Amino acid sequence: MQRSKTMNLREIVVIASISVVFGVLYLAWIIFGQFIKGIFGPIAHGAISGVWIMAPVLCAYIIRKPGVALLAEMIAAGTEVLVGSVNAGVILIVGFTQGLGAELTFALFLYRSYRLPVLMLAGMFGMVANYLTFFFIHGYSEFAYGVRVLMVGAMLISGATIAGWGSKKIADALSRTGVLNNFALGRINQKKRMEENAISHDG
Repeated sequence: MQRSKTMNLREIVVIASISVVFGVLYLAWIIFGQFIKGIFGPIAHGAISGVWIMAPVLCAYIIRKPGVALLAEMIAAGTEVLVGSVNAGVILIVGFTQGLGAELTFALFLYRSYRLPVLMLAGMFGMVANYLTFFFIHGYSEFAYGVRVLMVGAMLISGATIAGWGSKKIADALSRTGVLNNFALGRINQKKRMEENAISHDG
C-alpha cells in the first residue's frame, strides 16, 4: 500500500524534537566555530561546518517525505534564535538556504533514495548553500582565491562526512534501539531484520 507523502503529527513532533536539540547545538557550535576560525583560520572553520546540516539530513533519513529537510533546518534555526542568537535575520536566512540545499538533493532523487551517497550529497548541497549565503552576507569574497577554494573543499568534505555519514550513523544507532519503529527508517530496518531471520531459519 502506498504510504502518504504528507507528514503526520507524530512525524512532525519527532522532526521538531530532533531539530530543537540541534538548534541548541548549533548555537554552541557557532561559539566553538569562531574559536576554531580565530586560531586556525577559515579553512579549519569550513572543516567543522557540516554540523549545521545534520538536522535536515538526519530527519529526512528517518522520515523520508517531501519537505522534511527544509522544515527541520528552519525549526533548528528558529530554536537557535530563541535560545540566544543575536543575528536572528542572518540565522533564519542561512537556515532556509541550508535546508533548501539539502531538500533539493532529495527532490532530485524524487524522495525515493536515502542511501549513504545521497545523504552525503545532501550534506554537500547544504554546505554549498551555506557558502553562497555567507559569501554575500559575511564578505567571503574578501578572502584570497586560494583560501576560498580550500574553504569550499573543506566544507564539502565536512558536509559529506559529518552531515551525511554522521547523520546516518546516529539514525541507524537510534533505529537499532527500536525507538524509530513507527517511522520509515524503522520500518525498513524491521523488514530487513525479518528477512535476515527468515533466511537464517531456512538455512
